Amino acid sequence: MTETITIIIDGQDCRVPRGMNLVDAAKMHGIDIPVFCHHPKLDPVGMCRMCLVELGTLAINRETGQPERDEHGQPVVRWFPKLQTACTQTTSPGMVVRTDSAAVVQARHNVLEFLLTSHPLDCPICDKGGECPLQDLTMAHGPGESRFIYDDKMHLAKQVPLGELIYLDRERCIQCARCIRFCDEIVGDDVLAFHERGRRLQIITISDPPFDTKFSGNTTDICPVGALTTVDFRFGARPWEMDEAASICPYCPVGCNISAGTRLDRDFGGRKMIKRIMPRQNEAVNEIWICDKGRFGHHHSRSEERLTQPMMRRDGEWVAVEWEAAYREIAVQLGRHGKKTGFLAGASLSNEDLWELH
Repeated sequence: MTETITIIIDGQDCRVPRGMNLVDAAKMHGIDIPVFCHHPKLDPVGMCRMCLVELGTLAINRETGQPERDEHGQPVVRWFPKLQTACTQTTSPGMVVRTDSAAVVQARHNVLEFLLTSHPLDCPICDKGGECPLQDLTMAHGPGESRFIYDDKMHLAKQVPLGELIYLDRERCIQCARCIRFCDEIVGDDVLAFHERGRRLQIITISDPPFDTKFSGNTTDICPVGALTTVDFRFGARPWEMDEAASICPYCPVGCNISAGTRLDRDFGGRKMIKRIMPRQNEAVNEIWICDKGRFGHHHSRSEERLTQPMMRRDGEWVAVEWEAAYREIAVQLGRHGKKTGFLAGASLSNEDLWELH
């Protein structure tokens, strides 16, 4: 059983599991430490520096074993000389954290100012608009203005195909390495890497064929900016325009939880169409990931030849009927053969199909 300890965050006593990541521990108590490179499913690396905090430990009297007190009766804290990355710290007894001091606020201003020095001003057309952590954290913690000159921005290749399914916009990348780490740590496919150095550091694919993994779409989910986008959803819709429908992936018996983003679309005759498929969190099944087949295999729903209601053959012709009539006819036909009726099932059937056969 995990030991529970008390740490102090912004003057508040917080009971947290010992050894827990500090960012996650703070979130348990409603204290948000902003991050870019950190992700709860990936190993911490402390690359983006957005999570800088003041960190210290309580001074303990060696004779009594109790915290030392100053002349005002307050605990004495031994502060680290420099700010520390919260995502690389784990909770321990006597830990003291400041997430809102003047030094921390200034550090966040500086980090965002540097990140935005070469970030393109294309939020109005970026597919991440409306669900972009960089937008949100800039509004919450950004300096409001930059000392850097607009003409000094880096201009790199845009809309670079990493593979058949994913595009890379190199100007938007903030070099957090989430996509590289996901492929390496979660999937085990070493297919992405960094290339060059400094401001010209870029994501590249190092596999043949390019981006050779069956889980490439997940990188667009965990990318904190619009650097990685999918071929099928690029410029397709805005998040606030879509209705989300919870569903189960139909392509294998794993039963990954998914969410279908739908919208009335002019190109579909004004009818509702699936614009994208996103994973829906279920830690017991698919956590927060889905494969590319589940993500991109929905385009059959747009076919004009797709059957949308039951059909029965009458006088040699296929005729549309109501569902009640179709079910009655199925029951009649099955009843004629009784126990001689059999079904073919296999691993490719969904749980819903298997339940219907049962």
